[in-house]
Amino acid sequence: MLRFQTFAPEAFALATFAPEAFAPEGRRSVATGGALPAVRRAERNPWTHAHLNHPAPEGRRKLHGANEIPRSIFGRAPRVAHLSTQRPSPSPLRGEKRVMDRFSTGSASGRFAATPLHPWLPSVAPPGRELATFGRERGGRQARNKATILAGSIIPCLAALLIPCAIVQGQLGADPWPPAPPIERPMTSDPGPLPKSVTAEPGDGGLWLCTFRYRPAGESRVNLAGSFNGWNANTHSLADPDGDGVFAIRVPIEAGTHHYKFVLDGSNWISDPQNPDRVPDGFTGYNSVLKLGRLARMSESTASTGDGRIEPLGLEHKPDGSLYRQWLSADRLLLRYRTLSHDVERVSVAIRGGPVVPMYVVSEGPLFSIYETQIRLPQGQSKAGAAPSGAVEYTFILADGSMGVSDLETYRAASSSAQIMKTPEWAKHAVWYQIMVDRFRNGDPANDPQPVRPWTSEWFTPSPFEGKDGATFYGGYVFKRYYGGDLAGLQEKLPYLKDLGINAIYLNPVFKAESHHKYNATNFLHIDDHFGTKGDYAAVAASEDLLDPTTWKWTDSDRRFLQFLEQAHAMGFRVIIDGVFNHVGTAHPAFQDVQKNGKKSRFADWFDVTSWDPFRYNGWAGYSDLPVFKKSGDGLASESVKQHVFAVTRRWMDPNGDGDPSDGIDGWRLDVPNEIPAPFWAEWHDLVKSINADAYISGEIWDRADQWLDGRHFDAVMNYQFAQAAIAWICHRDRKITASEVDRRLADLRMAYPSAATYVMQNLVDSHDTDRLVSMALNPDRDYDRMNRPQDDNPNYDNSKPSPEAYRRARLVALLQMTYVGAPMIYYGDEVGMWGADDPTNRKPMLWSDLDPYEKPEENVVSEDHLDFYKRAIALRHAHPALRTGTFQTLLADDELDVWAFLRTSDTERVLVLLNASETARPVRVPLPTGSPRSWRTVFGDRGDGVVHGDASVTVPVPALGGIVLVDQDS
Repeated sequence: MLRFQTFAPEAFALATFAPEAFAPEGRRSVATGGALPAVRRAERNPWTHAHLNHPAPEGRRKLHGANEIPRSIFGRAPRVAHLSTQRPSPSPLRGEKRVMDRFSTGSASGRFAATPLHPWLPSVAPPGRELATFGRERGGRQARNKATILAGSIIPCLAALLIPCAIVQGQLGADPWPPAPPIERPMTSDPGPLPKSVTAEPGDGGLWLCTFRYRPAGESRVNLAGSFNGWNANTHSLADPDGDGVFAIRVPIEAGTHHYKFVLDGSNWISDPQNPDRVPDGFTGYNSVLKLGRLARMSESTASTGDGRIEPLGLEHKPDGSLYRQWLSADRLLLRYRTLSHDVERVSVAIRGGPVVPMYVVSEGPLFSIYETQIRLPQGQSKAGAAPSGAVEYTFILADGSMGVSDLETYRAASSSAQIMKTPEWAKHAVWYQIMVDRFRNGDPANDPQPVRPWTSEWFTPSPFEGKDGATFYGGYVFKRYYGGDLAGLQEKLPYLKDLGINAIYLNPVFKAESHHKYNATNFLHIDDHFGTKGDYAAVAASEDLLDPTTWKWTDSDRRFLQFLEQAHAMGFRVIIDGVFNHVGTAHPAFQDVQKNGKKSRFADWFDVTSWDPFRYNGWAGYSDLPVFKKSGDGLASESVKQHVFAVTRRWMDPNGDGDPSDGIDGWRLDVPNEIPAPFWAEWHDLVKSINADAYISGEIWDRADQWLDGRHFDAVMNYQFAQAAIAWICHRDRKITASEVDRRLADLRMAYPSAATYVMQNLVDSHDTDRLVSMALNPDRDYDRMNRPQDDNPNYDNSKPSPEAYRRARLVALLQMTYVGAPMIYYGDEVGMWGADDPTNRKPMLWSDLDPYEKPEENVVSEDHLDFYKRAIALRHAHPALRTGTFQTLLADDELDVWAFLRTSDTERVLVLLNASETARPVRVPLPTGSPRSWRTVFGDRGDGVVHGDASVTVPVPALGGIVLVDQDS
């Protein structure tokens, strides 16, 4: 490891350049370390301007991500890099349309020019992760504090050493703080065009004071919920003090883009009827969009580097957000800073009483650039002028042309191991499989609900008992079907799942309920008897007190579920179940008691009752058969319902209560958790982890989940953001996004989430709440999970069996799932080619070859080729640790060829993945990082076990709508 001495006094901070030192032992972080910025505007490089002589062809956007950092600096090549968005090159190549930037020490294909140093900012390191450490190192390592600078790098290094020390001395001594004048605060009185229902005026601290208005139509209570208040439906109540019939509330909100809804009478969430700007909310509705200020109305930066101007509106660092600050260890901190793209030449972080540390671009989009570095907090005695030991105060310094300024704020960070997010290690290696039990396998006909549909019956053909009351297919009877799937069938097919490569199972609700889907729970205490032993529920439930866990008993169905868990664990499976703690069904004993006894019920405060006489209450999404629990600003309003949920949690995580959770479930998937205020989940999270520190918590969050993935709420979420990007690239036609766009979107997610969460995200592409993957490919160019229901929002949706091309696209999506960062999740039946529109057709019974022939066999048959592909793709993931825990580095995102190539790197291997989303097979030339092996062996794809050779690049033929995966021969 080379260390370069930043400042003359040996007691001062040292900047560490070796990127592999930054990730926690045994792994490297995608979101928080181990990734070098690979493609960058030339002025970002504090060492060189290096350009290829030939720009990309007109109309073609080609991004390479293979940095060639001089080996004299590192001694060996950095292992990973990160691709940032390319833009037209700055001067001296301003006339060229698109260029491929590449750092070089004088290759025949490149030009070299030294970058002038800005007087405010030291440039002492090649682009990479910067780690500032405090204090001296002992022993032989001190010798390595002297930089060894070889030919080709000595001029910029010497220039860096000659940086004036006055600023440094000022930081360590008594000079004013910060070491550069603060930038002027942006002043604006123009919030921009607003919907009729919203007005805004400038407030303190750059906030806008926004007044929201809504005229009720019979509702007695109106609340405001949005991204600016954590979607809490209980804290922002609108009022009508002047009695004009219009409810209003005034809220301080930051400039930017926000989503919101009005919540009527506690449960009816609606978009703003006076705001036409809206986006899908993931629950068949829409969120209203509010854009505040000039920045929110910009789609592309108009800034230019070197002009001596910096736009303060684009500057941002939010220390409470994982995008901007993440703890990597108790004393090591990752920092990020945002500017407008193309706006500044350099950004550094200045540490009070310590060094000024350069930052480097890790993402550059059309509007914003994100800079990053790492620092290590001081240990032992603090230095003069510094923060207390174990803490730092810092700010950011920006330079452009002759302008050098600091951020307006001074931030503080104190070391604490409690701030480090930890997630279960096993979840990084999971391949998830989602199962609706009633639709998976009927193993015991004796427990079937009546009437039950024949498993092999044709989906659209009614049974003799259906439709006699005049109900139509979509008008009623399809949603009331039972197929008899049960625990016996699930146990019977565990070997099938094992052979497929599954090692983690997510079960949709299994508790007693009146529906096939079980989201309308009758009782959280017991497994549905149609999944276990028919008729065993009523007698046991009648003897129990919901408020007294000591009275709770186990039914035969409960014991059958525990037996299933034991068998699944013995076979190496982890099992999580659906926690639906926001609402129940009308058959729930507590709700029935409230209906019977009204205000005198012991459960009167459980539910959101709007009127006692006549009796009225709120149901989830307006459905009266799903009464919701009443909420407060902190969570569930009733202490007794909260304690009931906590006791239910203990019951299924440690069934025998002996302190050993191995006989219980391995975690939870939480249904609509955003509808319960976050403080509840923080407390519930602590309870879960106290029972089983290795338990896994995943939330159903459809939007960006930054606020939930902070170590205090969830380990992961169902990664619908991944699904949307993957489908938009691979399945769309007219609205297809580019390879560079899918790369950018997923890079944004990796940065936004802590690394610990990124590696355990449930990377799904479809679910029980969407149309099937292969049907998405057959019906392209729609918003994700929109216009996919033939019965209401899209009568033109093609609900027939998809084409061979649609299946090829689905297989490419599956290959991306298996090779990308995070844990892939398969919705039952996708692997055998099941298809269908959104609910109800996405919930057909599972296809099984041993039940052939099905009615209409041309549409209801296992696709053996499709199944074989899934088996091989899953086996690929299991065979290569780099695909599960390795770093991620984009090497190529070629928009003209529609090809994306990335490298996954672990301590033991490097895996190269090439994905071609075009309809044309083509040879693809992929640039390789310096130090890459010359020989690569094909481990997945149509090339068999072929070997390709290369030095700076490899050329690989990639099939249309297909992929190739190679592993380095040295692995």
